[in-house]
Order: sequence, then C-alpha cells, then structure tokens
Amino acid sequence: MSILDAINQTCRRQHGLVLVEDLHALGFDREAVRHLIRSGRLERLTRRVLSVPGAPVTPLQRVMTGVLDASPPAFAGGPTGASLWGVAGCELVPVHVARGDGGSSRRSGPAIVHRIAGLGEQHVTQLDGIPVVRPEVVVLQLCGSVHRQRAASVLDSLWRRRLTSGPSLRRTLTDLAGSGRNGVVVLRELLDERGDDYVPPASGLEGRFETVLHRAGEQPMRRQVDTGDDRWIGRVDFRDLVSPLIVEVQSEMYHSALVDRRHDQRRLAALRDAGFEVVEVTDTQVWHRPHEVVAVVRAARQRLRASV
Repeated sequence: MSILDAINQTCRRQHGLVLVEDLHALGFDREAVRHLIRSGRLERLTRRVLSVPGAPVTPLQRVMTGVLDASPPAFAGGPTGASLWGVAGCELVPVHVARGDGGSSRRSGPAIVHRIAGLGEQHVTQLDGIPVVRPEVVVLQLCGSVHRQRAASVLDSLWRRRLTSGPSLRRTLTDLAGSGRNGVVVLRELLDERGDDYVPPASGLEGRFETVLHRAGEQPMRRQVDTGDDRWIGRVDFRDLVSPLIVEVQSEMYHSALVDRRHDQRRLAALRDAGFEVVEVTDTQVWHRPHEVVAVVRAARQRLRASV
C-alpha cells in the first residue's frame, strides 16, 4: 500500500478527514504536508485537521472535525453525544466533546471541550466511526448542564431503548462521581426516584402526565398495566397504586373516529363493570391545561375515599 493509499484509507474511516499528526507519522514533514495542501490533494479545515477535496460536508463530518481537533483522546459528548445516540431534540452542533485525565489540554476552535476526570475505556465507544461517550456518561453530563426535567427525559429515552439501565447508570456514577462534579446529585435523585426495575414511559405523552401529577404533589400511578382478574379486559394507561382508579389519556387525533370511540366505550364499560373508577383526560389537557388533569384525578381519588 502506498502512503497516499494509507492517507485515503484513514480519511474514509474518518468522514474524509485526517490529522496533520497522522501525516507526520506516515513520514510527511511540515513542508510535505504543505505541498499536499498546495497541490489540492488535501484541504485545511483547522490547524490540525485536513480533509479530502470533494468529501461530503455533513453534520457528522463537523462532529468528527471537533473530535479530531480536540484529540487525543477526545469523544463526542453532552448534547452532541445525545444526538448521536438518537435522542430527539438534541443537536449535533455546536459540537461538544469530552476529554479524560491525561488528555490534551489544548483548546479547540471547532468544539466545546469538557474535561471528565476518571473517563476510561469502559465509558467510551464509537458510533458511525466517531469516538463518543457512552449513554450513561451523556446522561451524567446533561444532568449537570440542562434543566432537570430535560435530563430526565433524555434518561428515559435512552433507558426505554435499552441503551442504559439502573445498574449501568449507578456504575457510571461510582466511576465518575468525583467531588463537586456537576450532575451527580441530580442523576442520583433521578435514579432513586425510578429504581432499577423502572419501566420508562412509552411516549412523551405518558411522561408528561407523570410530570403533571408529580408537580401537583399527587401520588404517582402505575403505567401500562394489564387489567382484569379472571378475564383480561385490556391494558390501561395508568392505574392507581392503592385504589381501583384508572386514568386513560386519550389522543384527540387518534380516538376521534367513530370506530375508536365505540371500542373505547366498550372497554371502559367493561372496566367499570369490573369495579374500577375510570376517568379520561385528553392529550390537549395533559400538554396545555394540566390543572384540569390534576382536578380530574383528585376528584376521582376523593370519590373513592368517600365510598370506603
């Protein structure tokens, strides 16, 4: 393999990019690198990062540029890492990267650099050829940099897709919970609230309903519960922990058709015949009129307490 072939192979693995230091390791001195640039075989993106002309300029290439410029070693993290792991609402850019102990201390123009003491091989991996911190580290970072509810949403998203778990998050806390580290207290609280057998919400609507109850000081409810004793009636959205109360959160879009209404009426009637107090709220109420949701749940709980 020629030296130029080796350069091209490296670029193919790195979204069309190569480090100047990699060229030096292949035997190119500074003048030889300048010649590659002047001849148009490579283009300079930063002082350290070069690209192959014609390589697609993509968001992933921008992330790789930031990671390479901040190396060695550096890994996509924070909101950028969350986006790589597929968390909705998190963006790849601006590029956030993480560096551990003993890594470079140089500044990076194309990236926002965060130092994580104790970051080791068990905390990092690769996605799409880009070095990235694992989901547990992403959650810890966001617990220290975004609103608590947003961090909780990211945690649930990754847990729901089985990219994290209670035990894996607690191990990461043990590894990285240095004195004064941002996010440790919030993540520990979120884990204590959930427990290791926690089942994350299947949708943002369910998560929002739980948040509405929590903020109002109402007791939580079990989510997605198969209901019926001798005869299975169906899976309900929310069931009270102690009383026979069921709350169904209906989407006005998907439950407005006549066939949907008839199906719901039969199922709700069967639940009521089985002795359950069943109340309904809409997705519009959950998102935009949470006080109405709280009022419905409180009134139902009061009726059940009065009937005992």
